[in-house]
Amino acid sequence: MGSLIKIWKTISLPPEATVKRDGTVTWTVKGKKRTGKLTKTGSVSVQSDTWTAQFTDETGKIQRISTKTSVRSIAEQILAKYQTEVDRIRAGVATREELSKIHFRHITLDKALEQFRTKMTASGCTPGYIGPCMQKIIRLCNETGIDSLTGIRRETIERWLAGEVQNKVHAPGTINSYLTAIKSFAQYLADIEILTKNPLKPIRKLNATIEQRKKRRAMTAEEVERLLQATAQRKISKQWRTGERVLIYQLLLGTGLRSTELSLLTPDQIDFDRCRLRIEAANTKNKKADVLPIREDLVQSVKEWAALHGIRPIHSTTSGQLFRYPVWAT
Repeated sequence: MGSLIKIWKTISLPPEATVKRDGTVTWTVKGKKRTGKLTKTGSVSVQSDTWTAQFTDETGKIQRISTKTSVRSIAEQILAKYQTEVDRIRAGVATREELSKIHFRHITLDKALEQFRTKMTASGCTPGYIGPCMQKIIRLCNETGIDSLTGIRRETIERWLAGEVQNKVHAPGTINSYLTAIKSFAQYLADIEILTKNPLKPIRKLNATIEQRKKRRAMTAEEVERLLQATAQRKISKQWRTGERVLIYQLLLGTGLRSTELSLLTPDQIDFDRCRLRIEAANTKNKKADVLPIREDLVQSVKEWAALHGIRPIHSTTSGQLFRYPVWAT
């Protein structure tokens, strides 16, 4: 009978870790708190996030194989697959070599895509990342005629890639985003041993700097003024949203905040006296908290906006986010 275990491993002491008297070590990785034990050598012993399948194979040896997932239900399915294979080999129904060649037939493309979505969700990927990634994989499969896992081949994707380069319909960056999505899907299938290996791994991305259609630059002061004037003059059914959009653009341009970071902003993150803005680690792309300076005029505008709409700090009885712009931005 097999079992699921979590392997202990040794890592270097994280630079920002806190060490307690009893040897407990705590630190934060991508917004998640981690805990370990300090060893005599100064390193840290920590338990793996992912499950490992432990079972006895057909030769009587104990095998430990990582399931590559932290979701127990998925890990249990992988363990059950290993145990079934061992039972079939012992019964003389199949050999190890034969089983390694028929993993393709046990799962449909749609089922594999759904499992991949579950894996990304369990890994902490946001819906804003998962949705476009899945759409690109599905669209690429439709365009290339891939309707099963056996259709995920290097020559199929390279033929599509050559057509994209020749037709020049999409920019290299866009093509690379599709390539990244399908390669990550293929790697996931290889990690959970549905595929024996990732057939798309050797395919390289295009050099996006060779043909850069849109060269990024900072907006000029005149362009910023024209943007704000056009926004303020635009007619919207709910007049208060015109002022909201103007303030949103001013904050995006004046602080460098990302759209997601600004959408989650609450009044208690702003130090109105010292003109500072605190960004929570859970809301940043690199999962690190940060404090940004903010112009005095913007601070005053935010203060007036919050007072006008009755938005109070999150610890008060009438808490709320400063903006509702995801409603019209999505």
